[in-house]
Amino acid sequence: MLKGQISIKEGYLSIIHEASKLLSKKNTLKESLKEILKILYSYWDAPISFVALYDKETGKIKITESFGLTKKETLKGIFKKGEGIVGSIFKNELPAIITDIKENPRYLNRTNLLKRFSEDMVFIGVPIKVGGEKFGVLGVYKGKNKNFSNDDAVKMLATLATLIGLTKKMYERMEEERKFWQEEKQILLSSLNKDTDVMDGIIGISDDITNVKKTIMRIANADSNVFITGESGTGKTLIAKAIHNLSYRKDKPFATINCAAIPENLLESELFGYEKGAFTGALSMKKGKFELANKGTLFLDEIGDMPLSLQAKLLNVIQDKEITRLGGEENISIDVRIIAATNKNLEKIIKLGHFREDLYYRLNVLPINVKPLRQRRDDIPILIDYFLKKINKRHHKHIRITNSALKALINYEWPGNVRELENTIERLVVLNDTKIDERDLPDYINNRDIKDVNINDIPYKDVPFAIESIEKQQIQNALKETGYVKSKAARLLGFTIRQLDYRIKKYDIKIKKF
Repeated sequence: MLKGQISIKEGYLSIIHEASKLLSKKNTLKESLKEILKILYSYWDAPISFVALYDKETGKIKITESFGLTKKETLKGIFKKGEGIVGSIFKNELPAIITDIKENPRYLNRTNLLKRFSEDMVFIGVPIKVGGEKFGVLGVYKGKNKNFSNDDAVKMLATLATLIGLTKKMYERMEEERKFWQEEKQILLSSLNKDTDVMDGIIGISDDITNVKKTIMRIANADSNVFITGESGTGKTLIAKAIHNLSYRKDKPFATINCAAIPENLLESELFGYEKGAFTGALSMKKGKFELANKGTLFLDEIGDMPLSLQAKLLNVIQDKEITRLGGEENISIDVRIIAATNKNLEKIIKLGHFREDLYYRLNVLPINVKPLRQRRDDIPILIDYFLKKINKRHHKHIRITNSALKALINYEWPGNVRELENTIERLVVLNDTKIDERDLPDYINNRDIKDVNINDIPYKDVPFAIESIEKQQIQNALKETGYVKSKAARLLGFTIRQLDYRIKKYDIKIKKF
C-alpha cells in the first residue's frame, strides 16, 4: 500500500465513524437514513442503496428511504416476509450477497433496476435488528469491478445496520414517551387550572340547575363515586370537572375517557395501561388512565357503552382499588375517585343484560340528573346572553339579539341541548354583522309556531333588562340561602367573589348582617 492511501478496512471505519456522528445529531429518522445512504455513496462508491423497514400494520417490508432510486422505483419496493431476497433476509435474519443478479431467481427485480445497470452489479443485503427485534433490511448495490472484500463489506454493513436499528428503536421510544408526556401534560394542566370560577359554564337560574349546583357543593368532598345522567349536550363533563375542582383532590389529576369513542381492544389498554411487549406495537410500558389519575379523579364518560368484559374488570378495580397492566403480573394500588356519566337508561339496559347490575350500584352512589334544556326554558335567555358575550369577544363583534328571535329560540325544543344552543349562537354571530333577528334563524327553528313564553312573569320588551332582572333575583335568592356569606353564594352562582361584588353593587342589593 502506497503512502497516503487508506486501506479498505480504514475506509470502512470512516463510514461507521461518519454514520455514528450523524446519528448522534437531532435529525428525524427519515433525514438520518437519507444521510447514511449518502455516506455509502460518498465513502464507498455505492451508486444505489436503500433501507426497507417492516410495517407492522400491513405485515410487509417497504423501502422507506433510498439513494439512487426514483420515487416510482421506491414505491414498488414492497416485499412479504420470505419473498425474494429482501423478504428472505428479513425472515431468516441472515445477510446475503447476490453476484449473479440477472440470472438469480431469488432476485425479483421489483424496482426494475436491471435495465439501468451499465455494468455488472453485486447486491449485498443485511438485516436491521437489535437483539431479538427485527426492523428491516439494508440493501446496497456495488459494481463488480470495485475492489472490496465480500466478508469485510458484510461486517461493515451489519455494523451500520445495527446503528440504524438502534436509531429506529430510539425514535420509537421517543415517540412513545412524547405521547405519554403529552397525555400527562394535558391531565396536569387540567388539574392546575387556577380559575377560581369552578362552576364556569354551568349557567342557569332554573330550579333544576340551582339544585345541581347545590348538589355539587354538597358532594364535592364526599369522595364517593358519582353517577351523572342526562341527555347528550347537557353539560355532564362540566359538572364532573366542577366536582373535582371543589374537592380536596383539586390539585391532583383529572383524567377523562369516553367509553363509546374507543374500540374495545384499545379501551382496556387506555384504562389499565400495558407493559412492554404485551402485544404487537407495545414498544414500551405505558400507564393507563387509572394510574395517570392516581390521587385524583377519573371521569368515565358514556359508561353505558362499556363492553361487558371490561365492566367485570372495572368492578374489581372499584372493589380492590388495584389494577394490573396488560401483560403484567404486578398489582398496582390506586386511589381514584370515579365519576361516571351516561345518556342512556341504564336500568333498562341492565334488564336487557347489557350492563352489570352490581357495577351500576357501585357507581351510582351519589346520583346527579341533568334535565334537558327543553325542560328548563328559564335558562335559555341566560345561556344566550352568556354565549353571545363569549362568542362576540372571540370574533371581535358586538352582535345583539332581538326580542322575536329570542322568543323563537326559547320555544325551540333543543334536542342537542346546551351544546346545540352554543353552536347555533356561534353560527348566528359569524353570519351576521349587527343583530340576530327572527329571519336569521335556521328554518327548523323559525318555522315552529311561536307560543307565548313567560319567564318569572318578566316581559320581553327589553331583553337585556329581562336577563338582568332574572340575574338580580337569583343573586338575592343565593345570598339568602347561604346566610349572606358571599363566598358560598359566589360558588353557588358560579361567580368569583369579585364578580359577585360587582353585581351586588350594580343591582344595589342590600346585604343583611347578623
